[in-house]
Amino acid sequence: MYKYIPNYYLNIVLNILIMSNDEEDIGIFYCVEEIETQDKNDFNIEDLMAQIENSEIPDDLMVPQMINYNENLTVKELLIICEYYGFAKELKTNRFNKEQIIHFLVSFETDPNNYDIVVKRQNMWFYINQLKNDKIMKKFIIW
Repeated sequence: MYKYIPNYYLNIVLNILIMSNDEEDIGIFYCVEEIETQDKNDFNIEDLMAQIENSEIPDDLMVPQMINYNENLTVKELLIICEYYGFAKELKTNRFNKEQIIHFLVSFETDPNNYDIVVKRQNMWFYINQLKNDKIMKKFIIW
């Protein structure tokens, strides 16, 4: 099996040695062989990482989330999400409509700089839904 990485091919070899009939004694060994195809100085990992960090997320990855928000959430629910992120007041004062709120929200959530707060919000929403779906805990949740 070969995996292409710029200027290198990696050859992954998997050897399974059976030392006895017991399953506990099976040993699995692997090694990675680098086969150089060009000069090592041509490849710079820092340049590759900079390219990845500076690349923008294509709009086609934002479309499914926009459709989800448009079909499954009301403006009130969208504004609750925006309030969690701290920009609901600006959206209300500028009188954004639903499509504008969704576009602003999806742009915020797909920005790599906001990854931590987005994941935290998604986890909190998941926990709230779990509590709302529980027979006993749902009477304690006001949402």
